[in-house]
Amino acid sequence: MTTSMDSSLGASRRRLLWAVVVASAVLAMLVVRAASSRSASNAGPTPIARPRPLRPALGVDRVDPLGTTANAGEARRVYVGVYAFHVPQLDLTSNAYLVDFWLWFRWKGEDLDPSRTFEFMNQFEAWDVMKLPVYTDAEGNAKPDALGDGWFYQVFHVQARFGRPFDVRRYPFDTQRLVIAIEDTNSTTREMRYVADPGTTAIDPGLDIPGWRLRNVTAEVVETVYPTNFGDPRRPVGADRYTRFEYTIHIVRPVLGYLATTLVPISIVMLITFAVFLIPSRYFEGRLGLGITSLISAVALQLTAAGDLPKTGYLVLLDHVYNLSYLVIFVATIESVIAVRLADSEREDASRRLDRWTLALSVVLYFGATAWMVLRAR
Repeated sequence: MTTSMDSSLGASRRRLLWAVVVASAVLAMLVVRAASSRSASNAGPTPIARPRPLRPALGVDRVDPLGTTANAGEARRVYVGVYAFHVPQLDLTSNAYLVDFWLWFRWKGEDLDPSRTFEFMNQFEAWDVMKLPVYTDAEGNAKPDALGDGWFYQVFHVQARFGRPFDVRRYPFDTQRLVIAIEDTNSTTREMRYVADPGTTAIDPGLDIPGWRLRNVTAEVVETVYPTNFGDPRRPVGADRYTRFEYTIHIVRPVLGYLATTLVPISIVMLITFAVFLIPSRYFEGRLGLGITSLISAVALQLTAAGDLPKTGYLVLLDHVYNLSYLVIFVATIESVIAVRLADSEREDASRRLDRWTLALSVVLYFGATAWMVLRAR
C-alpha cells in the first residue's frame, strides 16, 4: 500500500516538474521572439562615410538647395545641420550624455550671423563646453566664410554634455533619445527661422555607444513659446516665439543581452522556489529555508539591476516582475505552513493536493504574467 502511494506521488511530482520545464521553455521562446521582432523593427538606415567640413569651391551653395528662399518681408531662413560622430559617455543615473559633433550654419545676408547668437538649450554643464570654429580670421576669432551671392557658412567642432529626463518605464525594453536642442537667442520667428539642412540625418559609421544599439537620427525644427514676458512690462506674455532646432539620436538596448542579466536570473530563482512544493511537509525547516533564500536572492538581484537606472517616481517593467516574484514567494511560504498543519492533523492527502494545485497555479501565474508583460512592452 505504502509502495503504491509513494509510486503515485513520485509520478505526480515528475509530471509537475515537467510542467515547470515546459512553462520555462515557453517563456524563453516568447522572450526570444519578442527580441527578434524588436531587432528587425529597429534596424536603422545604412551609414554613409563621414564628411569633413572643408572650404567650398567657388560657386557651391550659392543658391538655396531647398528652393525656399524667403521673399521680401518674410522671416530669414538659416540652414542648420549636425553630424554626431562620438558619444563618449551616457549616464542614465544623472540623465546626462556627452556628445562630440560638427555643427554648421548657412545663411544669406551680411547683416545676419546666427553662428554668434545660437545657444544650446539643454546643456548639462555650461562651463564644460568645447566649441571650436572652423573658419576664423587672422587672430583666430570666428569669422563666417563667404560662399558668394551673399551666402555665408560657419562650422563648429563641439563637445558638450547635454541632459534630459530619461523614460525607463519599459526597462529593459526601453528606447532613449539623445537630444541636442539649439535656439537663437536674438531673433524671433518673425525675423529668422531655422531650417534642417538635408545632410544632417547622415549616420557616422563609427558612431558606437557601448551598451546600446543605434536606431537612427532625426532633425526637426519647432517653434518655442515661453509663457512669460521675462519681467518686461512692455511685452505681453507669450508674445515672442523662437525657432528651435532639435537633433535626436535614437538608441535601443540590445534586448537579448539585457534579458540574460535581468529576467533570466530571477526566473532561475523562481524555478528553485517552486521546488518548495516538491519537498514533503515533514521537512518544514527545509521548505522555509528555501523560501527565505529565494527572497533574499530576489532582493539582491533587484538592487543590482536598479543601480543602473535613474531615480524615478514610478515602477519600471522589471520592478513589476520582481514584485510578482515576491508575491509568489510569499504564497509559497504561507502554503508551506498550511500544508504542514494539514499533515500534522493526519490529512496527508489534502496536504499533497494543496502542494500540487499551488505549484500549478504559481507556475501559470508567474510565467504567464511575465510573458504577458514582456510581450506588452515590445
